[in-house]
Formats: sequence, C-alpha cells, structure tokens
Amino acid sequence: MRQIVPVTIRYLNSDAENNVSFTFINEQNVSLRAMQESLIQDELYHYKTLYFKILGMHAKLPDIILTTQNYTATLQGLPLQVNNLNYPRDFCNVLAKNLHITQHKSVQFNQHVNLVVMKLEGNMSNLEDFAIPYAQKGEIKEINKSFPVAQIIYYAFIPADINELKMSYFNTDKREFQKLSFPIKVKDEIVSTQSDINPAEDKNKTLKITIFVTLGVVLLLLAFWLRSIFNALLALLAFFYAGYLSMPMQRVCLKENSKIYILPTKNSTIFRINHHRQKYIKLNEVSGYVKIELENNKVGWVKYEDLCQN
Repeated sequence: MRQIVPVTIRYLNSDAENNVSFTFINEQNVSLRAMQESLIQDELYHYKTLYFKILGMHAKLPDIILTTQNYTATLQGLPLQVNNLNYPRDFCNVLAKNLHITQHKSVQFNQHVNLVVMKLEGNMSNLEDFAIPYAQKGEIKEINKSFPVAQIIYYAFIPADINELKMSYFNTDKREFQKLSFPIKVKDEIVSTQSDINPAEDKNKTLKITIFVTLGVVLLLLAFWLRSIFNALLALLAFFYAGYLSMPMQRVCLKENSKIYILPTKNSTIFRINHHRQKYIKLNEVSGYVKIELENNKVGWVKYEDLCQN
C-alpha cells in the first residue's frame, strides 16, 4: 500500500491539448497524486501519464472519461493487485524509486533523549507518510510535495542509548528494502532548549548553597580568631552568594491562548497552548523568547510578546 503507480493514456494528436478534459469516477482506495503534461511521442498520438497513490488493500483505478469537442470516451479502470509487505522493524513507511537523507543534525535534548532533525528527498515516493518507528515522538515540520521529487524536514526524539539512526524503505525499482543510516553525534552537555529540567539541577543548587554557607561560617570564625578583616569580607561574600542562590525564581505572566514552543526558533514545534492567563517561573531568556517552567518538571519557550504587561 501507499505506492505511487503510473497510468499512461494515449489519444489522437488531432484533439488539441486545450480541448481535452479528464474526469475520474468509481475509483477505490486510490487518489490522484500528479498528472504529467502530454508529450507527443509519434505523429498520431499524445501520451499523458497519471500517477495514483494506493491507499488500501482492495484498490481499483478510476474509470477515466476523456472529453473533447468531438467525442467522449470512457476508459474502464482496472483492479490492482495489492500485497502487504513483510517489512523490517525499522521500516519508515516509504516506498520510492529512491530515497536520500540530504542533511541531518543531532543535539542532546535531555539526559535520556536526543533531538534529531533531518531533511529527506524521495523520487516517486509517499514521503508524506515518513516516520521513524522507534522514535519517542516524531513529526514532519515542512513538506514540499513537488512531483516526482518531494522533500521533507522531519524531527524525531530518539532514545539517548541509540548511537546510529537506522531506517529502511522499499525501493520500487529493485523490489527490495534498502537501508539508510547516519551516526547520532551530540555534545556532552544538555542543551538549554530541553523540555525536561535536569533532575540534578535542584540538588546541585542546594549543594552549592550548603557549601557557601559552610564556607562563610568557617571564614567568619577565622576572621574572629585571626581578627582578619579580609576573612570577614570573604565570609560576607560567601553569605551573599548563598543568599542569591536561595532567592525565589522570577515569575512571568503568560497571556490566554499563547503558544508554548519546544525550541526558541521561528519554525519550532508548538508544545502546547496556554488556554488561561497564568504565571510561570522564568528560567532563561534568549533572542525574544522566554524559557518557562511547566508542571511535571517540563519546560517550554514563549515569545516575549505573549507575556502579560501587568
């Protein structure tokens, strides 16, 4: 299923192209994907190729009504023999003459998941059905359905223990599954655009406060014992920094029906919609976006313009 199949119609040259129309009726589990311009192959005939996408097991090509100024003819659609593929576990749902990964990039999203973005190009393909089966979440962000070559930009959240992204597609020319792959290379640190707050953050913050308070007490005792103004100043600085770390986070108000994004970028995926005016803890601010803390240790990015003024 989902394969693109061509159907070529031949008609007389005497019927001017502008005076020929096509009507499709009685199709079953197929849809018209594209219609090629007519090409004159010989002195007698035009040839027009139509491309249909198979949508289900019991498929039938449409009856094609060809109408000119002089006559109307009907071509009876034929049933198609559709077989289920015994596909591998990493099958990406694509059947194509060829499929290529033209670009890809990977970043660490949190301690458990990497974010992988890729651009793919398929010839005579159902690229709109592309998906990585083992991704925790995946989505087509952009699609160019030009024919016969289509392109998509796809992102996927891949478990961090997977070091190589592997997939297979069905090559319709060779009638076999073919493999595509690339290594997932990410930096060691967690990117600031993650949607899960690092569970160690709060523990590290508490540890820092404890260390600086302890250091301040020790320096203060030394200042009294040695009668050292320098140690007293260092103690005050340690207490000041511990107090700064323990200060409550700044809160921001988000407007009703504002969009919360996964990343602080123009084409980022919408994480959720803020249905009610609500306050959130502000974590960071980058290029017109504000990073906020959501429930269940999740975070998201909102546009600065979506913050309440009051």
